Amino acid sequence: MNIQAQELALGDDRQTGYVKKKVEINNLKTLIKKLEPMYEVSIVCNSDLVHTKIAYEVSDRTKSVEEHLTKLTSKSNLSYHKLDKGFYVITDKEEKRAANSDAVPIAIPYTKSHQVGKKEASKVAKVEEERITGTVSSKNGETLPGVNVLLKGTNIGTVTDMDGKFVITAPNTNGTLIFSFIGFTSQEIPIAGRSIIDVTMVDESQALGEVVVTAFGLERKKESLVYSVTEVKGEEFTKSRETNLANSLTGKIAGVNATSMASGPGSSSRVVIRGNGSLNGNNQPLYVINGMPISNRPSTVLDQANGATTDLGDGISSINPDDIESISVLKGGAAAALYGSQAANGVILITTKKGSRQQKGIGIELNSNFTLGTINIFPEYQYEYGQGSQGVRPQSQGEAISTGRLSYGEPMDGQPSIQFDGVERPYSGVSIKDNIKAFYRNSTNIVNTVSFSGGNESVLYRVSASDLQSGAIVDGSTYDRQTANVNLKAFMSDKLSFDTQIQYNYEIGNNRPGVGYVGTNSAWGVYLLANTVDITDLAPGYNPETGQEVEWQHVNQATNPYFARDRMGNQDVKDRVIAQGSLTYDLLPNLFIKADFMRDFSSWREEDYYPVGTAFRPLGTYRSQEELRTRSNGRLIANYNTTFGNGINLTAMVGGNLERDILDVSNLIGSEYIIPEWISPVNLNILAPSKGFYRTGTNSVFSSLDFNFKETYYLSVTARQDQFSTLNPGNNKIFYPSIGGSMILSNAFDLPDVISFAKLRGSWAQVGSATVDAYAINQLYGFRLGGHLGVPVQTSSSAISNPELRPLTSTTTEIGFDAQFFDNRFGIDFTLYSKINQDDIVSTSIAPSSGATSTLLNVGEISNKGIELLLTGNPIRTSVFSWNVSYNFAYNKNRVLTLAPGQATGNSSLLGKDSSTRFGRSYEYSEDGIRVYNSLSGYAMLGPTMPLGIGVPPYTMGFENTFTYKNFSLNALIDAKFGNQFFSQAKQYMWRFGLLKETLPGRDNGLTVEGVDENGDAFSKDWPSSFMSTYYNNDGQYATNFMIDGSFVKLRSVVLNYNIPVEKLNFVNLTTAQISLVARNLAILYRNSDHFDPEQASDPNSNSQNFSGVMLPRTREIGFNLRIGF
Repeated sequence: MNIQAQELALGDDRQTGYVKKKVEINNLKTLIKKLEPMYEVSIVCNSDLVHTKIAYEVSDRTKSVEEHLTKLTSKSNLSYHKLDKGFYVITDKEEKRAANSDAVPIAIPYTKSHQVGKKEASKVAKVEEERITGTVSSKNGETLPGVNVLLKGTNIGTVTDMDGKFVITAPNTNGTLIFSFIGFTSQEIPIAGRSIIDVTMVDESQALGEVVVTAFGLERKKESLVYSVTEVKGEEFTKSRETNLANSLTGKIAGVNATSMASGPGSSSRVVIRGNGSLNGNNQPLYVINGMPISNRPSTVLDQANGATTDLGDGISSINPDDIESISVLKGGAAAALYGSQAANGVILITTKKGSRQQKGIGIELNSNFTLGTINIFPEYQYEYGQGSQGVRPQSQGEAISTGRLSYGEPMDGQPSIQFDGVERPYSGVSIKDNIKAFYRNSTNIVNTVSFSGGNESVLYRVSASDLQSGAIVDGSTYDRQTANVNLKAFMSDKLSFDTQIQYNYEIGNNRPGVGYVGTNSAWGVYLLANTVDITDLAPGYNPETGQEVEWQHVNQATNPYFARDRMGNQDVKDRVIAQGSLTYDLLPNLFIKADFMRDFSSWREEDYYPVGTAFRPLGTYRSQEELRTRSNGRLIANYNTTFGNGINLTAMVGGNLERDILDVSNLIGSEYIIPEWISPVNLNILAPSKGFYRTGTNSVFSSLDFNFKETYYLSVTARQDQFSTLNPGNNKIFYPSIGGSMILSNAFDLPDVISFAKLRGSWAQVGSATVDAYAINQLYGFRLGGHLGVPVQTSSSAISNPELRPLTSTTTEIGFDAQFFDNRFGIDFTLYSKINQDDIVSTSIAPSSGATSTLLNVGEISNKGIELLLTGNPIRTSVFSWNVSYNFAYNKNRVLTLAPGQATGNSSLLGKDSSTRFGRSYEYSEDGIRVYNSLSGYAMLGPTMPLGIGVPPYTMGFENTFTYKNFSLNALIDAKFGNQFFSQAKQYMWRFGLLKETLPGRDNGLTVEGVDENGDAFSKDWPSSFMSTYYNNDGQYATNFMIDGSFVKLRSVVLNYNIPVEKLNFVNLTTAQISLVARNLAILYRNSDHFDPEQASDPNSNSQNFSGVMLPRTREIGFNLRIGF
C-alpha cells in the first residue's frame, strides 16, 4: 500500500493563521491542496484515502488548521495526528497497524526503514541487509518530506523526513525503489548496486511525464516515446457521444480524418490516418482493445440491379463509449510496427475501464443520454416553373406520370392541374423543405449505462451494462444495441496475476434505409419529385387492395418513397462476443512473461425483400445472408528491464503471435412469392442457396529493445516477421524493422526558464500487409443451379488468379519536436512525416483477349507526405476560472508514384496524381479558351477525360475550447476540412430534371449559345424555351457541373456541463453528479457549396470519397446527459 502526500511549502509555523478566502471541497485531495499553502504545512495521507468525499467546506475565517482537520475528520471515518511542527497525517480510523499488518504504516520519518508484517520480517532477517540512503527533492531544488519510498515487489518501505532524506534497508542492491508523492509522477529507480540514490520528483502537471498506452497494451512514459502518439481520455467520447465511437475522433487528433456515413444510426465510419495508402480501398486502421486486435470490417448490402446500398455498420460501432478509459492513436510506422501486417494504416488502441482499490465498497455509476435530431440543411430549388416538359404542364394522368420527376413545365399560376393519381391540384410550388419535413421525422437516440466497480488487494473488477435505442429520420427505421462488459483482474500471488475482459453485444437493425441510387432508396423520390407535387399525396405508396406500387413517374426502379419505406424491408441481427484473457508472471523483479488469448466471435444474420407488387420486381424477391466470423489471437511475450553502467536503462521484449480468421457464409437468393403477403424463403418458387468458407492465418515473431540514458537520450529498435497463409510460400514472409531516437533537450541543456520541457524525436520504420482475401491466389470455380436443362453447370471466375503476389510494404520516416512553456501552460507538438507504400495489391482490369476481365497485381507505389501540429494552452487559470484551448492542424500530400509496367488499367491515369482523384469529362474548349459546339446538334462538345478534383481533404483541423467557472464548464469543438471535391449524383439529377435555379436561364425567351464549331469557325445557336428540358438534360454528361467543393468549417459539438456539489446533498450518498446540455453538428460556419452538406461519404469500404449518391439528409442533435456516481 503506497503512501502519498502533498507538496509542502515550508516556512514559519503559522498554525493559527486565518483563511483568506472560501475554499470549496470536493474530496480529501482537494482539501489538502487548499489547506497546505494557506497554513504552510504538510498533510500526509494514504493513497487509498485521497478520493474520500467529505461534506465539509472551509468557510470560517477564524479557524486554525487543526480545527479544520478536527471538523473534517469528524464528518468522515478519518482521524489525524500531528507528528511534528507543520507535519500532519490523516488515517482511516479502522485501519489496523499492528505488527501483523501487511500494509506500510504512515508515520513520522524514521531513521531506518520498516519491514512490515511478521512473515516478511522473518524472511528479511535471514538474509544480509543493505542500507540505502538518499534525498528526494523537487525540480526547483526544494527537498520533499513525506515522500513514500517502497522496495518494488515487497512491503519494505519508508517515508522521507522533514529534510527530504530517507534510509531504507533492502535484502540486496538488485531491486527497484518506487518513489510516490501526491502531485508528482511516481518513479521507479533501479538500485543497481548503489548505496546512495538522490531523486528529483517531476510535477504531475508536466504533461510529458504522463503514461500512455502503446503496443500490446504496455504503458510507457510519453516523454520516452520516439514517435507520435496521441491519447484521448474516455470522457471525451461521452461529452457529446456518437452512436459510432469512431465518429467521435472527428476534429480531435491531427492527421486523423474521420467521416460518418450519411445512412442512419448504427452506420459505419471511415477513419483514415495520414492519407490513403492503397488503391484497393483498404485504408482504415487496425482497432485494438486492451492490446488485442478486433475485426472492424464494414457490412453493406448492395442492390446489384439498382445500385442502392444499405449500410449495416462496422465492428467499432459495437463499442460502448462509457466503457472506455482512453484511446491512443499510433500514427506512424514506428509506433505501429509491432502489430505487423495489420498496422500498415496505423493503429487505434482502446483501453477499457477497470476497477480500483481506491473505491470504498462497490462503486456505482449511472449514465443517461438523450438527443433529438432535426434536419439542418436543405437544397435550393426554383419555384417559377412547375411540373412538365418542353414548357408544357401535364395534360393527362399519363403525362403527369411520365413527367413525375421533371420541372420544365409552365410558369406556376395556382390553377388546377392533373397529377400522377388523376387528381387535379393547384399548379403551385411545393417547397422541398416542406416535402423533406413531411416525409422524415426527428431522429432519437437514448443511451442508458450502469456500471459496478471496486477492488481490494486481491482483485479488481468492473461490470457494466448498456442499452442504446436509436430511431432514424426515416419512419420505421431503428437500431438497438445492448452491451454487457466484465473486466476482472486477480492477483493470484505476489508474482502471478490474471486479467480477463468479456464483452457481449446484441445489435438489431430494422428497415435500415438504402442510400446512393434507386431501388430501396426512398430519398431518391423525396429529392427528385417535381416541384408542384406534395409528397404526402404519394402516400401510402401502394394500392391497399392489390398491393401494387403506386406509380409517380415512369421509371420502375425509381421507387415510390412511401413504398420503399413502408413495404420493402430488411432486418439484421448481430451477436458478438469479444473475450480476452492474460496471465502475467514475474520470474524476477525485472523480468515477466505474459500470455494473452483473444477471440472475437460474431454471428450476423441479415435478410431483405421486395414484396409482391414492386414495380421493378412484380413477383417479389428475397435475400438472406448469415455470417459466422471468428478472429482468434494467441500471444506470448517476455519483458526484461535492467539498469547498468552510469544511468543506462535497457528494456527488452521478445514474443510471438498466432492469428486465425474463419469466415463461414451462407446465402439464399429467391424470387416469386407463392402467397403474396408471406415473406419467407419457404414461400418462393425460385430459391438458390450458396455457401462460402474462408480460413486464413498469420504467424508472427517480434522483438524490441529500448535504451534510456539518464532519462535524456532514448533509442528504440523493433523487428517483426509475419508469415501469411494467403500468399504463396515463396512470397508469404515479410520482415520489417523500425528504429527511433529522441533527446530530452530540457534535461540535456540548461534552457531558459520559460521552457518547461523540450524534446526532439525521429524514427524510421517498415510495416507490411497482405491485403488479399483467402484463396485469392487460386483460380476459383463454382456451380450454377439449373444452368443447362435444369442440371447444375460449372462456372469459372472472371478474374485470373495471380500466385506471384507479394506483400505490400509501407515505409515511414518521421521527425518531431515537442515542447512545453511557462510552467506547462502552453505546448507544441510538431511532426513531419513521409510514408511510401510499395507493391500495393489491387484488382486490375486486363485485356479481354486473356479470357478474363481482371486480376490482382502489385501495381506500384503511393506516397503520403505531410505535417501535423498540435498547440495547447491554458491562458487563464485562477481558483475559480480556467480556460483551456487546443488547436490541431494537418496537411497531407498524396501521390501515386509508380504503377506496374504494361498493365492495361484505368488506374494508369492516376500516375503522379492523388489516389482519390475523380476523373470525368467537361466541355471542350479551343486553344483560345472558347467553348466548342457540334455544328449539327448544337450541343457543346465533350472534352477529354480529365481530373476534376480529389476526394480526400488534404487539410484538416480542429479547434477546441473549454471554459470552467466553479461547477460549470463549457466545451466547444470546431473542425474543418479543406481542399477536396466530390461528384454529386443528386445534383446531376436535380439539374437534369429542372429543379435547380441553374436551369432557369432560357425558360422565358430561349437561350443563345455562342462559341466555335469543331472546325474552329464561329458558331451560335438559338435554343427555344420549349427545348430547355432537352438542353439541360444534355448537360448531365458534363461532370464539372456537378463537382461539389467539400470544404467546410463546422461547429461540431457544444457541451454545457454542471457538476452538482454532492457534498451539499446530505440526503443521498453521492460521489459525483453531473448534468449536461449537449449539441452535435450544431452549425456549418463556412461552406463553398449550395444544396448539400459538404461532408459527404457514401461507402466506408472504398476510396470513392470523391462520389456521393442521393444520401439521407444530415441532422443536428440536441439533448442532455446525466451522470451519477455512488
